[in-house]
Amino acid sequence: MNEKPFKSAFIALFGRPNSGKSTLMNTVLQEQISIATSLPQTTRQNIRGIYTTPNTQLVFIDTPGMHKGGKHTLNAVMREQAVSAVTSGMDVVCYLVDLSRDFGDEEKDCAECVASASVPILIVFNKIDICENPDAKINTFLSTYKQFEKSPHIKLSAVDPKSKDIFLTAVDPLVPPGPMYFDEESLTDAPMRTIAAEFIRKQIIINTREEVPHAVFVEIESYKETPQKHEIVAGIHVETIGQKGIVIGPGGALIEKIKRFAKKDIEKLIGTRISLKLHVKVTPQWRDDDNFLRVMR
Repeated sequence: MNEKPFKSAFIALFGRPNSGKSTLMNTVLQEQISIATSLPQTTRQNIRGIYTTPNTQLVFIDTPGMHKGGKHTLNAVMREQAVSAVTSGMDVVCYLVDLSRDFGDEEKDCAECVASASVPILIVFNKIDICENPDAKINTFLSTYKQFEKSPHIKLSAVDPKSKDIFLTAVDPLVPPGPMYFDEESLTDAPMRTIAAEFIRKQIIINTREEVPHAVFVEIESYKETPQKHEIVAGIHVETIGQKGIVIGPGGALIEKIKRFAKKDIEKLIGTRISLKLHVKVTPQWRDDDNFLRVMR
C-alpha cells in the first residue's frame, strides 16, 4: 500500500484592510505570529506563518490589506507587497472577504487582483458572527463578482478556534505534492528582530490614539542573545514632537506600559526571558521618505 505523498504550498492571505487575514493565520497556527488589531492596515509587510503536520506543510503569507488610495509612499509600498504575493510565487490564494462591511471600490480592486492569479483560489467569507445575514451577503458578492462563481468558498469567523478545521479542510484539496520547505518545528521564517518590532508596534496601536499608530515605525537597533536572556533595544520613530509626547505619556507612564506588555508577548513566543529598552525618535515624514523606507524594509 502506497503512502500518501507529502504536500506543501505557499498560500497568500489576501483581502481588504481589517478583513481578518492576520487573525485567521494566528488561529490556524494557534500562536500570535502576525499582529492583529481592530485598526485597518495593521499589517505592513508580508509575514510568513508555517503550519506543519506529518503529511503537509502550509506556508502562509499574511499580506498588507489592499488599501485604495492613501497619500503616503508607505501605502504604495504596502500595496506593492500585497499584489506581488498574489501574482508571483504562490501555490494558492485565499481571498478573505469581510461580510460585515459593504462591498465597494476596494473590494472591486481586490477582486480584480485575485482574478488575475494563475493558481487555485479559495474564497474565505469572514466575520459571519457579526453579519446579520451571511448567506445573503455571500450571494450578493458572488452575483457581483461573477468570476468567482465556480471558486470553492467557505464561511467562518476567524476569531473562532473552530475555524481552523473548517479552513484546513477546505484548503487541503488545493495543496499540491511538494517538499517540506522548513523545519517541522518552525512557526515562521521571520527573524526575531521582525517579530519583536511587530509586538512592540502592536502595543503602541492598542495604547495610543488618533493619528499615532499609522505614524509609528519600530526599528530594532540591537538584538543580542545570551544563554540567560535576549537583550533588545528598539527605537520608535514618529513624525512629530506631539506624537512623541503621546507615545511616552505623562511621566513616561505609557511607554513603560507598552514595554511591559510587549515584553510579555515576546517572552511568551520565544520561551526565554528578555530585557527590552525603548526610546522615541522624531523622524519627520518618514512615511514619504524613499530612502528610509528602503533601508527599513
